Amino acid sequence: MTLNPADDRAFRRQLLQHVETLAPTVTLNPKPSTPTAAPTRRTGDARRAVAAAWVYMSCIAAWAEDHHLVRPLLRRSPDRITRTPSSGAIWLGRAFEQLGCHPATQWLLHPAYQPALWAGAPNSVACTALIDWWASDAPSLAYPAVGTAPGSITGWPIGDLLPVLHDDRRAANALVQTPHWVADLILDKTLVPAVDEFRHERLVRTIDPACGTGHFLIRAVDYLWQWWTTGTLTSRAVTSRAPLAGGSTLSPDEAARRILASVDGIELDPLTAAVARFRLTVYMGHLLSAAGALPGPLRLDGIPHAITPRIAVGDALLIGRVSRADYQRVHPDLVALPGAAFPLDDFSWLAEPSGRPDLAAQL
Repeated sequence: MTLNPADDRAFRRQLLQHVETLAPTVTLNPKPSTPTAAPTRRTGDARRAVAAAWVYMSCIAAWAEDHHLVRPLLRRSPDRITRTPSSGAIWLGRAFEQLGCHPATQWLLHPAYQPALWAGAPNSVACTALIDWWASDAPSLAYPAVGTAPGSITGWPIGDLLPVLHDDRRAANALVQTPHWVADLILDKTLVPAVDEFRHERLVRTIDPACGTGHFLIRAVDYLWQWWTTGTLTSRAVTSRAPLAGGSTLSPDEAARRILASVDGIELDPLTAAVARFRLTVYMGHLLSAAGALPGPLRLDGIPHAITPRIAVGDALLIGRVSRADYQRVHPDLVALPGAAFPLDDFSWLAEPSGRPDLAAQL
């Protein structure tokens, strides 16, 4: 039996049913260049994309509420919504707004990262029904770690739910979630030997060039947190290996600084990258809070702004290898994306070539 509701087929079906319920009620924002016309299949697809975005954001909001990171606006159905169904969309918007209170998490709500969220809105009656479901019948998204399986505070459920509530572009990018035991096996074969070899270095630099929602990054943070706060490192999948020992034992603050300077990710899809940023921000805050390095209970607005995970949005196969003009031809929506390299320095680009064949035409 799984603890993660994202693995529950019945729960996934319920979420998809809410998408189908919300979609016909969506009013799309008008585009000046598009004349008013009868609904088409494309219009229906656009409405479904908006509904999926709203339902997915409600998952993130409910997850945050279940972990007491924000005020509970969905997990209890406010009387004002029960009495005035017309306020449902506004209340959902308030629940979403809470998720952007940290510099590293604001990108979840940015129109360039999640355009479907801003392309329209379901009607308030449908939104109220979604809120009532979260308040009464939906399962909790909080559960403990069991053995080596990650607990929900890692953001594993919201990472796994993104491909369930995806659009066509995300499906085309083949977003597939890696099981934790696979991530552990790969890290046991790569990161653990690297930590042993470079144990006297200040940083153990790692990068996931296609990080998705951050499963590998979260597990890498776990490994490095153990190493730098206890001086030991235990393999999780390769159980025959003796634990590493003899590392330096650092304060939680210094361990966090080293982790943030060591663990990098890059992801092609902006929303997927934003989810990874959100997860790592919360998880780093959780580790510091559990170690007593943060005052009071963990709250999203109480996580220091210095906790800014280095996850960039871009094509890891092309950045630094083609000119900016070539990159723009392949990824016109990414070349000027706000905060693409947040919080890193901007990507560097090769000088424009002279007399060289156009690389974009070959891709």
